[in-house]
Order: sequence, then structure tokens, then C-alpha cells
Amino acid sequence: MIILLTANCEKIITDYGNDRSISGILKDPSGIVVPGDITSTNLSVKALGEGDIVTTDMRVHGDGTYSHTKLYPKKYKIYVTGPITMVDDTLNVDFSIDNSVVKDIVVTPFLSLTKPAVVGSPTATTVDVSYEITANSGKTVSKRALYCSTVPYPNASTGSGPFYATKTVTLNTDSGNASVTGLTSKTKYFIRIGAQATGATGFNYSDQIEITTL
Repeated sequence: MIILLTANCEKIITDYGNDRSISGILKDPSGIVVPGDITSTNLSVKALGEGDIVTTDMRVHGDGTYSHTKLYPKKYKIYVTGPITMVDDTLNVDFSIDNSVVKDIVVTPFLSLTKPAVVGSPTATTVDVSYEITANSGKTVSKRALYCSTVPYPNASTGSGPFYATKTVTLNTDSGNASVTGLTSKTKYFIRIGAQATGATGFNYSDQIEITTL
């Protein structure tokens, strides 16, 4: 009797049925990745299950990817919130039919930021990069900054600590060159650009580059 009860309890604990998964990448209409920020919910993919009131939220990573592996076998509406406009309509996914769905979502970011490029060669303590920000759909840029950190995909909230360092450079124009100074020699840094559209609550970001100082 004890063995039977134990077996039944194990089945109840592990067999939840929420084993459906979805994953993909946010891209703009040209196929360019729209990066996110894992430390913030400002850019999120949301899944609203049939009969649910609260959404299941998936933060978009710095490489534009999103994923969730614990959805239930029912119908969901999938959409994106943040400083973007969805190009396609709300997605409908039926996890009672599909156990795993891979779906890239096309969005237009309020601001498109090109991947920064190194100008010249990094020194032991300095690097110069070029950047470009393009406003879409009548948006205007209110804030711009360059983030350079020893941790990947830095942002406005990435500070410095005992084992990592971040530098922020305020940008005054939508394109041009920027210099980062005071770096440590023989150190790998990750650099990307962030910008906020007027009236938006979140930032749009560029892809990151990696550099190593001399």
C-alpha cells in the first residue's frame, strides 16, 4: 500500500502537462535582429492562454531571442509589447496540436540602431566607434548612449562591481563617432548603443561588438 501511494504521489507532482514550448527571434522587416534587454521587461513577448487573465511573459534577450518551455496544451495568442510596432497580426498558436513551436516575430522598432563599428584600432585604454540611429514611423530620439562593459549586452542599468566594469557615454547626435576612455589594458569589452524614443518607456538597442584592448 505504501509503494502504491508513493507512485501515485510522484505522478501527481511531476505530470503537470505544462510542457509545451515556444521560441524564436524578433526581427525587423529587413530580417535584422531586434535586440532586447534581459534585465528589463520593457520589450517582452506575451502569451495569453485561452481562458487566462494574466499573460505569460518572455523577456527578449540581447541577441533578440525569446523562449518559454512551460506552456499548457491549449490555444494562445502571442504578441509583443515595448518600443516596437508589430508588423504581423497577433499570432495564434494551438499547443494542443503542436508541442513545440519555433516562430520568428516581425516588428518595427521605434528606433533602428546599426551595430557599432570600431574606428581605427583600440589602444590599451581607449576605443573609438561609429554609430547610427534611425527613427521609424514618425518617432524622434530623446536619449542616446553608448554602453561599454566587461559583461555582455550592457545597458543603462549595468553598473560596475568588484569583478566587472561598465562605462556609459552620452551621445548628442543620431550618428557619428564616440570615444570610450579609461579602459583597462588586455581586457575584453562589449559595446552597444541604446536610444529612447520620445514618449517611449523603454530603450531600443543595437547589436553588440566585442573588442579587446591592447
